[in-house]
Amino acid sequence: MITNADITIYNGYITDDGLNAYQETQIKGVSFYTKQETTTDETGLSSADNYQIRIPVTADTNGRTYVEADKFQTASDKERKQHWTIDNGDLFVKGLYEAIRKATQITDLPNSGQIVSFSDNRRGAFSMHHFRIGGK
Repeated sequence: MITNADITIYNGYITDDGLNAYQETQIKGVSFYTKQETTTDETGLSSADNYQIRIPVTADTNGRTYVEADKFQTASDKERKQHWTIDNGDLFVKGLYEAIRKATQITDLPNSGQIVSFSDNRRGAFSMHHFRIGGK
């Protein structure tokens, strides 16, 4: 797999205090592809970016380990800082960003979006093991 970018994933969660928050994870060495799709309707022409991101298991996640989304959500605030996950509704942006806490601050950035699909492709003998993310 050819890698061409770094990304930051923002995992949404509820803090131990019951507040909505995002935890960012910078991931270095991913494949990032954008496809612009256009549609027409009675109001005219509109376009939207669709993203396909592949994260090799060898990508640099700054020492954080991947866990399933349900385990990430039930972890304590302290435990959560050691992990990252992928879940529908989480946010991403091309590039390395730090503590952005509001969703609009993230989605207003270029090459950013929301995860709408993902798959864990770490199984199989002949494939490049990776996570695949679809986003809009």
